[in-house]
Formats: sequence, C-alpha cells, structure tokens
Amino acid sequence: MPVRRRFTFLVALVSVALVGAACGRATEEQINQALGITPTATMSAEQIAAATEAADATSTSRALALASPGGSALGDVTQGARQFQTWCAGCHGPGGVGPNIRAPGSAGASVTANSLLPLVREGEGHDPPGPYTSTEITDNQIADIAAYLNEQAAE
Repeated sequence: MPVRRRFTFLVALVSVALVGAACGRATEEQINQALGITPTATMSAEQIAAATEAADATSTSRALALASPGGSALGDVTQGARQFQTWCAGCHGPGGVGPNIRAPGSAGASVTANSLLPLVREGEGHDPPGPYTSTEITDNQIADIAAYLNEQAAE
C-alpha cells in the first residue's frame, strides 16, 4: 500500500505542476506587447503579385526610355530625394559651394539622366567631388536624382 500512495502522490504532484505551468503562459500578443514588438503585416499572394507587376512595369519603362533615341530613364522622385541628400546636398544645399540646382527655374529643371551621367561619371563640368564609379552610385540612382531635380526645379 505505501507504493500505491507514493504513485498517487507522484501523479497528483505532476498534474498540479502541469496545470500550474499551463496557467501561467502568456499569449504571443502579450509577449510582443511586453517586448515592444509590432508584428509586420504579411502581404497576400495577390498583393505580392500586384507589387511585382508594378515593379516589372517600372523596370520595363526605364529600359524602353533608355533604349529610345535621345531617351533618358525615368527616375523615382522619392529615391532621388534620398540620393540627392546623400551625394549632392553637401555642395548644392543651403550654404553649399555649388549652385542651388533645386531652385525653381534653375538648371536642375532641364537635367536628364543622360546629361547628369557624364557629370557624375567623368566629373565633366563639375569640380570635385567626383568622378564616381557605377559601384559607388548606379545609373538608376542618377536617373532618380534627375527626376527629383526636375520636380524640384520645375517652375
């Protein structure tokens, strides 16, 4: 009989331990909240397909624009603003030694990716800094800067 009591006591002790452990568990939401984590929404397959299609269309239009005689790539204005801040604003911003090419009616209004490319790559008509290689700043980034300048300097 003492073995049976020990077994019963052991089963009761394990049961109490399991119930106690299960009751104290936090949900994933509670853990995220305690850690200050905001889960990122997951895109549906349809949203991913639409975003991919839009990116492909942009890439195709850039390629067609570059391939056309005298064409220049269409740039992304938002990315161009970021690239301008990184590469150009030091000299072409307030208090810089270069002209304000973002001012309405300035030379920035007529800049194209094709006209900006030699200036950036060879430093042609541009005091240092430069020239920059395509591993430092890509042709697409130059097209983005041109699009940004066109938007900023348009009258």
